[in-house]
Amino acid sequence: MGRIAVHEYLMRNLSDTSACRLPRVRRGVFGAQALFPPSSQVRSRELIKGTIIGRWRDGYGEIVVAEDGGIRSLYFGDGVLQSAILPDRPEALIMDYGQAMMCALLFRNAPESALLIGLGGCSLVNFLLKAAPTCILDVIELRGKVIEIAYEFFLPPGGNERLRIVQGAGEDFVRQRDCPRYDLILVDAFDDGGPAAPLLDREFLGACRGRLNRRGVFAINVWNRPRDDFPALFAKIGDVFGSNTSKLLLSEAYRNAIVFGFEDFTMPGDLHAYREAAKALGKKHLVNFPLYLRRLYWQNFI
Repeated sequence: MGRIAVHEYLMRNLSDTSACRLPRVRRGVFGAQALFPPSSQVRSRELIKGTIIGRWRDGYGEIVVAEDGGIRSLYFGDGVLQSAILPDRPEALIMDYGQAMMCALLFRNAPESALLIGLGGCSLVNFLLKAAPTCILDVIELRGKVIEIAYEFFLPPGGNERLRIVQGAGEDFVRQRDCPRYDLILVDAFDDGGPAAPLLDREFLGACRGRLNRRGVFAINVWNRPRDDFPALFAKIGDVFGSNTSKLLLSEAYRNAIVFGFEDFTMPGDLHAYREAAKALGKKHLVNFPLYLRRLYWQNFI
């Protein structure tokens, strides 16, 4: 489907009950590395889609950038997809986990500040810079090579005065005495075993809540495999946020799951107050936020 045809399809279907989609990347667990067991270089090449335009190795493993059908993607390790963008429209969210995380904007619709832990291929960064034009955005990324690659392949040239990228560990940053407070805190960081273990720690989660402004929103991208014990993790986040939490599972299969934590307010059960906002955001950014809002309702209040 061509780019114009995709745009026309989305605009026809945004108010429909079907999911609206930009050009799709392959399905799977995203922001991930442990989906596949250790394998050969041949296996890695089989998983990577399109033409490889760069390959690097740092102290944490291999990093690959590839392009396929106008989509530029970032892979870690054995060719597991981390993030993807459209180079000519980097602000477009084309991966469903990123779209789901940005439901945070339904509950904090004009953030003035945001913290992202995990840079990846910059899809969330590029979207927020466009969707929240007054937002100051801090990004913490552990891997220096990922930051270098982001500036070369995933961030628009020229920089942005509202964006600050810092190399470091997210768990250390939020525990600093002089760490600022934010309207949004988004966590999307993984290591070889899945979501980075220090970022699932109760102390880290509590520090994140402590760094939220009044009516701030926390969102974390995790996995929903049997060995991840998602129910226990969801309960732990609920304990930290005083049960002011909601989950958004992207599939009945074992894939990504987004957990939201709310500071100072509880999401109303009927979600009626957010329907118009979801429609407006969907039309503006070509994301089917009404669909994700319905899923939030089905998964948390039925």
